[in-house]
Amino acid sequence: MTASAGLTIAALSARIAFSQGAPIRIAVGSDPVFAAFFVAANEKLFEAENVAVDVQTYTDGGEAMNALVAGQVDMACASEPTSILRLPRAELRPLAVVYESGTYTKLVVHSDINDAKQIKKLGVVMGSISEYATRLTIAKLGLDEAVIEFVPSGPPELPALLARGDIDGYFVWEPWPALGVQQGGKIMLNSADVGYLSTQWLTASAALLDSRKGDCEAVLRGLAKGAEIVRNDPERAARAIKAETGIPEATSLQAMQDYTAVVRDFTPADLESYDRMAQFLADSKVTDGVVPYRNDMQTGFFKG
Repeated sequence: MTASAGLTIAALSARIAFSQGAPIRIAVGSDPVFAAFFVAANEKLFEAENVAVDVQTYTDGGEAMNALVAGQVDMACASEPTSILRLPRAELRPLAVVYESGTYTKLVVHSDINDAKQIKKLGVVMGSISEYATRLTIAKLGLDEAVIEFVPSGPPELPALLARGDIDGYFVWEPWPALGVQQGGKIMLNSADVGYLSTQWLTASAALLDSRKGDCEAVLRGLAKGAEIVRNDPERAARAIKAETGIPEATSLQAMQDYTAVVRDFTPADLESYDRMAQFLADSKVTDGVVPYRNDMQTGFFKG
């Protein structure tokens, strides 16, 4: 048997498996920003759209996308930088925006800093939204990057670095800003203040989309109903999240104040923002050149 014949048989086998109506496995992170998925699963909103779904939780969006790349799941949800850098690794198809926020990522500074020009050391999660937002802040406020020291760190270490005075501030996503405030810091800016609206995508494998387009549409319809509950009845959503994940209701309610659960198509403004993100990832050597992500985007797929 030739290699090409083997690949053809494998592709046909995948399509046959999909056509038998096996549950669509969706990988998500384990925190409240994935609320719409937990609500849809808990309230059987996918079943209401006649599609079987298995929502699987991973540590974060990056691990969820890794599972998709590895073929362990059929769909995954993650932020745009996390998704973009994995597109070259497998045949993937981003379907829609399922989350947006201009306030979930925040700049936390030491309590005695009242002017951004006082900042000399910033904790940064390099190659991530943290670095991207930090560089936007420097440009937006006209700061001198030459006199600002970047202190590379993982998110969990940032609050302690701030509390010890090892850094003057850090720009990162929740819950690390809230923890920084608990240890004496204060919020100075959020990502919207520096021109960045973060989004998350729902991405499918090409094999799933090719063989079960209608089911992919059904997943988005069920998810849209879950997102509507998150927006309009956060207490109900928090109960569903706790039932699915064990996350305390108060934690989810706090998190839901900082983002919008939504299911929508990609817009021209989104694509312009993603262009800048793709360029940033290339400039930061996170990707090997600018990822041509537009080739995979399924703009127009979700009709609302």
